[in-house]
Amino acid sequence: MSIERFSERLNDLMRSERISRRALSLKTGLQRKSILNWLEGKYYPRYDALITLADFFRVSADYLAGISKSNESKIVVGKTPVEEVPARFLKILNKYMEIEGYTKYKLAKLLGMGQTTLNRWFERGSMPETSTLIKLSVLMKEPLDYLLSREY
Repeated sequence: MSIERFSERLNDLMRSERISRRALSLKTGLQRKSILNWLEGKYYPRYDALITLADFFRVSADYLAGISKSNESKIVVGKTPVEEVPARFLKILNKYMEIEGYTKYKLAKLLGMGQTTLNRWFERGSMPETSTLIKLSVLMKEPLDYLLSREY
């Protein structure tokens, strides 16, 4: 589970589909410069771009991010629209915190981040960075696709 694994998988998928950065950009609406940065392993895409890439290549976000070895997608028909993912994510996270008895402070410590950042998710309905989503997936023992409302 590393940025290198993500970059490697994206490169492999693009080669197997025989698609260029330009064509991928045109077909997905993602910026060519962002695609280049992902291919070079500079950073992970935002959650919405990760969903777009996984949907385009018909793979799970878990596979693309390097969490799982299988590239089989388990997406359900009628999945949650991307714009509704943050609200659904917060419901999942709140339920997890309630079950585990975690405060925001405790969760922030487990994730190695400041509580202020975590509070932003709850106050603004924003999403964590993809690297943090991956940490959450591992901590919660839930697929990344579940946290992104791609499988439920």
